[in-house]
Amino acid sequence: MPNSKASDLVMIDRRVTLKWLMGAMAAGQLAACGDGAKGVTWAEMEAIKAKGYGTDPDFNNTAAPWPLTMTQAELVAASSLADIILPADGDYPAPSKLGVPAFINEWVSAPYPDQHRDRVLIINGLAWLDQESRARSGAIFASADTAAQKALLDEIAYRDRVKPGLEKPAEFFSRFRSLTLGAYYTTPAGWTEIGYVGNQPGTGDYPGPTPEAAAHIRAVIEGMGLKYTAP
Repeated sequence: MPNSKASDLVMIDRRVTLKWLMGAMAAGQLAACGDGAKGVTWAEMEAIKAKGYGTDPDFNNTAAPWPLTMTQAELVAASSLADIILPADGDYPAPSKLGVPAFINEWVSAPYPDQHRDRVLIINGLAWLDQESRARSGAIFASADTAAQKALLDEIAYRDRVKPGLEKPAEFFSRFRSLTLGAYYTTPAGWTEIGYVGNQPGTGDYPGPTPEAAAHIRAVIEGMGLKYTAP
């Protein structure tokens, strides 16, 4: 995993922000406030006061109206962590090369309650990651060797192995991982990797759903107490 420098971070055209927001929202939400963990105070932060999209966003002009708030050090840590969670593989680039850290910056800087909760969790979590890495190896997380990075993450990446006192770092890692995957797989490279081709034109008569799909639909409809009528 390459240790990404700030100059390597890809800044994404903000026209993709709304698409990213929808993808990451699908990953679910986690609470962000809690007790301290190994020296980092997981404290509440002042809410960001900035203009949002409003209730009727212009999808032809989706530049985010709020300022980005993550520091260079936080972006470097986020880049390194994202690249460990989803490393480059063959033709598929690492998250840092597709602007995932830029998306996370956009996300946690947004002036909305859900994003504020994530901001508290993620900014404190990145600080914990660097502090804990320094204590163990004498280097910030992005500069530590791969073995040291993975040894640290092994303690917070698996819910059934989290030791007492590391619950909040584990919560941070889980949320950061969800945002990383949500951002990555709403990029063209992510679509290609999972074989998503989008809407495709059809020709001739519509063949209808497969038998498996029809059976699933029937089960869902009847499970709601409704009458199913075969197409």
